[in-house]
Amino acid sequence: MKNTHQPEQTDVVIVGAGPTGLVAAVRLAQLGISHVLLDARPGPTLTSNAALVHSSTIELLAELDLGDRLVDRGRVMRRIVMVDRGRSLITIQLDDLPSTYPFALGVPQSTTEELLAHRLGELGGSVRRDWRVEALAQGPDDVAVTGFDLSGPDSVPFELRARFVIGADGSRSVVRSAIGMDFPGDTYAAKFVLADIALDVPSAADDQATINLSPRGVTVLGRLPGGNQRLVATVEDGHDEQLMVDRAFVEEMLQERGISATPLAEPAWSSQFRIHHRVADRFRVDRVFLAGDAAHIHSPAAGQGMNTGIADAFDIATKLAAVLRGESDEATLDLYDQRRRAAALEVLRFTDRITRVATLRSPLARGMRRLLARTLGRSARVKRRVAMWVTGLERSPLRVNQPDGSTATAPAAYQHEAR
Repeated sequence: MKNTHQPEQTDVVIVGAGPTGLVAAVRLAQLGISHVLLDARPGPTLTSNAALVHSSTIELLAELDLGDRLVDRGRVMRRIVMVDRGRSLITIQLDDLPSTYPFALGVPQSTTEELLAHRLGELGGSVRRDWRVEALAQGPDDVAVTGFDLSGPDSVPFELRARFVIGADGSRSVVRSAIGMDFPGDTYAAKFVLADIALDVPSAADDQATINLSPRGVTVLGRLPGGNQRLVATVEDGHDEQLMVDRAFVEEMLQERGISATPLAEPAWSSQFRIHHRVADRFRVDRVFLAGDAAHIHSPAAGQGMNTGIADAFDIATKLAAVLRGESDEATLDLYDQRRRAAALEVLRFTDRITRVATLRSPLARGMRRLLARTLGRSARVKRRVAMWVTGLERSPLRVNQPDGSTATAPAAYQHEAR
């Protein structure tokens, strides 16, 4: 008997339901574009992971009717302070930014994903979990996405046909591998440690993030909504084994680095990893697009990872909607590759520079760093520029950069007037 089974068809398949994939799905649903969101994991992120959301990202989420909801669930941070062995070097104020949201938020990634998934549900969408993509095959008019549905008792093969595919499936992206895209870069020697822990920090305000520099490494502290501090720290080279990140470890590390903070309990959560800095050679291959960690990964300095991925997702979803609704031709899609890859390269260069400067060991180099930081700290113009860069406002899809460097109103496809 002839097989009459026809593969499911949709406009866009999104692979990966982290913050990047969820934002793409919500934006497409908001603009009336059919899509399918797949994720190989059985459930959402339940830990804090990426816990800093910048003002440009809150603006993007506000376009999805989520900005105020996220603010209600987060801890407002109005300044970033750099400290060297207890001495303040430079303070970057965020409360005078040209934004409806002149601050950053400390908010667990699990909360961000929860709100995005709820909003997607409000718009009639959902996540197909335990759906593992294995291969892509691009044709002249669509892309065949194949894999296995592992959500039931049996492994069931699936095939989806889509006009376009967004790969938002992380640094080990199956989508990126399937299209044969290189991911050049390198790995930092230092290991990064994350922890959410209750600390007594007498010298720091609750509405600031503090970057502490010392010869032993960099330590960043910022308050989370539940009262714990998010701690991000580099540890010395040679720690290839898993560290025991407990209360004693944190206390000893803080003392060694001259940070006036005392742990009050064992960490509620911790993680440790080495960081790569890589950018894909292209973010678009015909009908397939890469976004978030599938397209770029870099140092956690300045909390740019998730924020940059969310901007990628909003941008490509908006452009795809404009093309699919006949409001723009497909040449518009090339702008995604050009502009978002340029933004990713800028982020990689800047965060790499910050990481290398922050981890200087030489006393002479550290002295030069202190002098430079204090000099820059006296310039309101420099601090303003740093604030605009760190918060992502200069790179936001809602602030369209023209070839001549001017800023213009966002295209009609965004249904938004640049603030």
